[in-house]
Amino acid sequence: MTVLLAAAVLVSALGLLAGVVGAVATGTARGGLPIMLDLWTAAGLLRLASSPGWSSIGAAGALVLVRRLVLLSLGSRPPQRA
Repeated sequence: MTVLLAAAVLVSALGLLAGVVGAVATGTARGGLPIMLDLWTAAGLLRLASSPGWSSIGAAGALVLVRRLVLLSLGSRPPQRA
């Protein structure tokens, strides 16, 4: 396992932990879902960097699409660039 793949696994686990902590802190699943999806997107991009290929590109693209759809359905906007 390369360093980038290990980092992707670690970021995925931290995303799950952050999602649970956010949900417990706010009392709703909505509180932890955006940060969890952001960290999972970061993990997908780390995985893409470790082994570039069409399957990795497709997985990262699908993850970004799911993140955008979930955030739209929750009524929260992704952060805007300055």
